[in-house]
Amino acid sequence: MATTHSQTGQAVLGTAIGMMLFLLAGCQTTTAGGGADLSPPALASHYEQEGADGTRSFLASQTQRSVQVPQVDFYVGMRQAIPGLVQVQGPQGPLWLYPQVVVQRSDLTRVASLRTEQGQHLVRFQLNSLGARKLAEASSGNVGALLVLVMEDQVAQVARIGEPLKQGAIYLSMPDDAAAQRLLRQVQG
Repeated sequence: MATTHSQTGQAVLGTAIGMMLFLLAGCQTTTAGGGADLSPPALASHYEQEGADGTRSFLASQTQRSVQVPQVDFYVGMRQAIPGLVQVQGPQGPLWLYPQVVVQRSDLTRVASLRTEQGQHLVRFQLNSLGARKLAEASSGNVGALLVLVMEDQVAQVARIGEPLKQGAIYLSMPDDAAAQRLLRQVQG
């Protein structure tokens, strides 16, 4: 009698495992083309190797939403007081910012540290189509003004707008690789 219960238990267990495998195989989603769903997997880290020279980047859209991410806003500003602008403390003295945010975190698609062929270190903020359009409009009317990166209500970086920025990206010059990596980590949070 003991053998019968043991054999029955093994048969039931084998059937249960077979049914689970069958059900799991049926859970694979397919696209209209009939192939498997190629959605990107959840990443253990938001960093990807950007280049052989050690520069790194992360996909801004893959930053976990449950984690509190730092504020990342770009404003147009001036070095002199103008009525209607908001005064803030910049790294080299007071600045006056227009109150409207030009580009914000939700406009970012990717942030990367780069090194030019001349050895200059940059941080590139790649924008989605809405962010690119807002940046192009704001920069076209403000050539000569400042583009100010504000993070956690503090001025983090200041750059001069030399021409209309229509390429859908913001490039901030950094003194060295360590500073570029520090800013990249701050943006990632």
